[in-house]
Amino acid sequence: METKERPGDDDKNIVELATEYVETYLKLAVVNINLKTTEISAVASFSMIAALLGFFICMFLGLAAAFWLADLLGNTAAGFLIVAGFFLLVFLLLFLTRKKWFFPFIKNLIVRSIYE
Repeated sequence: METKERPGDDDKNIVELATEYVETYLKLAVVNINLKTTEISAVASFSMIAALLGFFICMFLGLAAAFWLADLLGNTAAGFLIVAGFFLLVFLLLFLTRKKWFFPFIKNLIVRSIYE
């Protein structure tokens, strides 16, 4: 015997397919969000470690330069003051140009890590 489809069967099938499509799309969105979160976490972790290592490198290079200048000048305080003045100038340069160079660089880094 042939089965005759009722007029409402196609509508029911379309509703089920649409529901499955929406559920699959939401699951895909969750997976994409999790992927981006892990990528951003990895970049943030690496950046923190790099910043910490950079701090120690700058600190030890600054100490070495201060002691070297102290030996050249014969005055320990003068060596440390010259190196401190250099770091102050670098800080002021970064502070004064933060809106033009530093903030756009950080923003681009974050956007690049989101869309990669």
